[in-house]
Amino acid sequence: MDMANLSPGKLRILQAVAALLEDPAGKVTIARLASKISVTEAAIYRHYRSKDEIFQALFEYMESHFLTPLNYVQKESTSTDKRLQFLFKQYIEFFHGHPGLARLMLGQSSAEATGIAEKVQVLNAKLRGQIALILKWGEAKGHLQPGLMPEAVAELFYGLIVAAAMAEVFNLPQLTLDTRWHNFATATLRPSVAETAA
Repeated sequence: MDMANLSPGKLRILQAVAALLEDPAGKVTIARLASKISVTEAAIYRHYRSKDEIFQALFEYMESHFLTPLNYVQKESTSTDKRLQFLFKQYIEFFHGHPGLARLMLGQSSAEATGIAEKVQVLNAKLRGQIALILKWGEAKGHLQPGLMPEAVAELFYGLIVAAAMAEVFNLPQLTLDTRWHNFATATLRPSVAETAA
């Protein structure tokens, strides 16, 4: 889902929910949501029929920001390191811009609406599976450091993503994006043939 295609009213509602999710102490309610954007509860219901529908739209937005880069990168590059670096940057920047959705991705707010916990679980499984496939392809092309299993490298990569989400949720200090990427890539990946020749 592209938020640019939403009506201004729907967009304000989803942005407000994402902001409310940043506060772990408060449950998202239609009353709190209406208060956050200074409208009546009836105004909220003119855009969405229920809280579950709001969270479904929010989840679709989050899902598109994780799955679309996976599809894009596999068409645009054959270099395992370039593919993973692109994904890493996209995901880290998403969490940085949406700490409330980082909380949702970690499952901390998944009880807010019916079915969200299961959807988040499926999304996490899809991401891990696709990252593992990229790394299996990379192993076949000789892009991994010798002796490393693609599944193990996938776990390390996914661990970086989860750690970034946690850092945003708990406002923890972080190394720079470039430093985190460099450490991961140096330990796990070999430069692709194309990059070596360049």
